[in-house]
Amino acid sequence: MATKKSKSHVVLLHGMGGSKADWDAAGALLGKSFAVTALDLPGCGGAPKPASGYDPASLARYVSSILTDEGIDTAAVIGHSLGARVAGELAKHEPARVKRLVLVSPLGAIAYSFTDRLKWKGMSRASILRSVPESSIRNASAYGFAVDGPGRKGFVERAVKTRQDPGTGLAVEKSVDGLLQAPPLVEVLRGTTLPLLIVAGALDPLAPPDESEALKKARPDARFVKLAGLGHYPMLEDPKRFVDAVKAFLA
Repeated sequence: MATKKSKSHVVLLHGMGGSKADWDAAGALLGKSFAVTALDLPGCGGAPKPASGYDPASLARYVSSILTDEGIDTAAVIGHSLGARVAGELAKHEPARVKRLVLVSPLGAIAYSFTDRLKWKGMSRASILRSVPESSIRNASAYGFAVDGPGRKGFVERAVKTRQDPGTGLAVEKSVDGLLQAPPLVEVLRGTTLPLLIVAGALDPLAPPDESEALKKARPDARFVKLAGLGHYPMLEDPKRFVDAVKAFLA
């Protein structure tokens, strides 16, 4: 009797201020073909504070420890936004663990300008997030979406729900600080050889597609997909089109 082949693993890492719930729709579609594990990054969702810090390298070590605990030795890793920066760090330092790498709307692809650093600092201070009106939180959380649909609505509602959580606010602030201090992804990925796919929303104001495409300078062999009509959150804005864009690469 032929034995049933087990599904290969796909690990999903969410973006700044999000949680593994951001992957619910896309993860369900991917789950038809792969064994999917979505993780909360430290300080977000149900995850504890990190042991060593919120910089990308420390967050990557946390992810590695969770995968070890889960018995996942190798997997394809899909990271969105901050999660993409963390996934790149994991791929650099543990190439045997990351079988394939998908970077979605990656933050920190290239070095940030002084103006961009000020912008990110201003948007991420925990004291500000706790004190502004709910309407401002809703508007800020919706920034980056090009499609007004259920994915956007769910993301905004989760952001409003957690805005008064000191732990989540601190995680966002410290993660931004760690991201700004870390080397850009173009430096991190230089010299890596694992299969790489970069996915960008054509209308993304937070991680503009030309910044994501700049990663091909470090990895000319990488595949680059730009999704027309979508913003910073393609897996929330159009889960099916997003999964269609990555599924063949993962297989």
